[in-house]
Amino acid sequence: MTTNAAGPEVLRYTAFSSTPEGGNPAGLVLDASGLDDAGMLGIAAGLGYSESAFLTAPPEGLGGEEGRAYSIRYFSPKAEVPFCGHATVAAAVALAERIGPGELVFATRAGTVPVTVSEEGGAFRATLTSVEPHVEEVS
Repeated sequence: MTTNAAGPEVLRYTAFSSTPEGGNPAGLVLDASGLDDAGMLGIAAGLGYSESAFLTAPPEGLGGEEGRAYSIRYFSPKAEVPFCGHATVAAAVALAERIGPGELVFATRAGTVPVTVSEEGGAFRATLTSVEPHVEEVS
């Protein structure tokens, strides 16, 4: 499903499922170049999913093939989060539907995440290596 009312195209995908009713839903904006932090947070809050992903051009030196590397930021309805696995999987599948399967590279606030997307029986499957866990004290 997409939404576009004079703003960026907002997609709704489910990760870890072959049907829209199952899995873990995530909002996606594949071109968030025109959005600031407040805009991304507003879209995430409006969608109400645990996280939504927003893609922009990659930072210089990220690597990856031309057109297959991106910066990705994640927002819950309340705040930005450093990493979200299911939203990364959803973003990779959405991109593969548009540019084909293969290797993707995402720059996240938590580190670089390589993703491999394959096509099996007409369905895309994304495999990623997660970032190292990070523990912080909560005050």
